[in-house]
Amino acid sequence: MTAAMVVLTPTVLDTRSTPWTMGWVAILLGALAVQMLLMLVDHLAPDADRPEHDDVPEA
Repeated sequence: MTAAMVVLTPTVLDTRSTPWTMGWVAILLGALAVQMLLMLVDHLAPDADRPEHDDVPEA
């Protein structure tokens, strides 16, 4: 969805309808921010398959 919005943004900006364009840009930036936050959470979350250091038995 975000990729489609990025592709269509030049067309929206050419409409010269300022309130509609501002709404489009706000939704686009919000969608990008949500995707970046989801990627950050996914990156920072521990893997479920990997045991923590405290759970590993000493050899």
